[in-house]
Amino acid sequence: MPFLDQFRIEALPKKWVDEGKLWQETYFPEMPEVFDAPNWSRHYPETPMPRLSVIMAKPDGFAGFAQKVVGATAATGNLTNRLWTADKMPDAQFMTALKIIRAQASTELGSIQQHRMVYEQLDSGSLTGLDKEIVEGIHRTDPDGDRLESISFSKKRVCVEELRHHMQMAGVLTLDPTFDKARWGRHWATETMEELFAMKPGEHVLDAFNIEFKSLMDSATFMSFIDRVGKFQLEMQHHFLYGPMALSMPWMRFLEESYHLAAGETLMKAIAVAGILDGGNFGIEDLQQTLNMWYPRGLEMFGSELGGDLVKGVFKTLKNREAQMIYIDEVLGKVKDVNLAVIQAKARCSRDEADAALRRVTQKGESVHGLTKDNLLFLPDRRFFRIRGLAEFGDYRNPGSDAAGVGYVYLPYDIHGNLLTDLGKPVDRDTYVDYLRAVLPARYMTSRHWEFVKSDFLFDEKWGTPERAPAT
Repeated sequence: MPFLDQFRIEALPKKWVDEGKLWQETYFPEMPEVFDAPNWSRHYPETPMPRLSVIMAKPDGFAGFAQKVVGATAATGNLTNRLWTADKMPDAQFMTALKIIRAQASTELGSIQQHRMVYEQLDSGSLTGLDKEIVEGIHRTDPDGDRLESISFSKKRVCVEELRHHMQMAGVLTLDPTFDKARWGRHWATETMEELFAMKPGEHVLDAFNIEFKSLMDSATFMSFIDRVGKFQLEMQHHFLYGPMALSMPWMRFLEESYHLAAGETLMKAIAVAGILDGGNFGIEDLQQTLNMWYPRGLEMFGSELGGDLVKGVFKTLKNREAQMIYIDEVLGKVKDVNLAVIQAKARCSRDEADAALRRVTQKGESVHGLTKDNLLFLPDRRFFRIRGLAEFGDYRNPGSDAAGVGYVYLPYDIHGNLLTDLGKPVDRDTYVDYLRAVLPARYMTSRHWEFVKSDFLFDEKWGTPERAPAT
């Protein structure tokens, strides 16, 4: 079967097409540049233009994609037990499905609002400070490196595909009239769509999409680490109980998300190589701080490590922690890829030779080609800078809590997973803030998200002071 024959294209209701157009003209007015044929072919001569449509897998082609996803089983590709209209879902499952769809749609719009913060500066030629150093450093250390225009166009391509992802979720909600059928006196599809289009930067469902992009480093790390969580979610949701949602996943995952990941990884490597070769006034430590900021938010996108029992086998293929552990292994590999690129550039050697050098540096603590551990990236411990989801048992708990273990930012773990203590107790919040200032980007410490972390977690009195749990 030819590839495109495995999909069908559907049109959104006019009301939501019009609403989407208004949103796009407000937050992504540059979109026509991507659909200019000469422009597109100059940057992507071998790739068809993106499609702005709802694209569903046909049932007879679905299984082929569903067999390739993380956590796939025989049931993953079997559509016989799915529900095809929303009114057939029991109340609890309806609300869970709506919550997942709403979050997915929100991330797509939030991502566009974030990416434009970077490409606006690229287009205006007003780069200053760190980003100016990064761009000039890439050119200085790689004569064939991307020009400003190419980097900007890549970001706009990503935005087009994110907008289509939002349209896909809009299609799931609005092409089935029973999703808007009154339930408890509310028309959930209409209310959700209106809420989504009203969300401004900083108001989205998931924290990762409320953090401002203040540098190309943010953009690169986001695409490599946060979009990778999106890839996992799209794969797991092939097992979605609501059939139209399941059929939405193959095109999104296998035709679009892969580009976002590759674009992020390529830019991360270029930045790291430029830093190690002294291409500009920045270094690996700047990229490490950026990774320290984004990685915890990616972990939290999987939900609580203790959760997922109710969604596995109904809406996703894996529980939260099962998926998160696979994700951690995958991003460890991406960090290794960046380090290998750094060694190859510094030593002018093959990948195999770089791999041997990397083992000597990381496992034996040697200095190789002038490089030490301090010149390479590493993945922070999963307990570092967490504000949601994590549950560590056996050590500390909230005052008065029956459950041992808490997982918010007020437990001051460092980037290596050590609890920072003073006289046997966790350090106070002001001391932890001082530590965070040393390991997170200075640009983040003036962000809206950092203010949210301080007000809602670090200095929110309702969390009390963690106390050591009694021995059991």
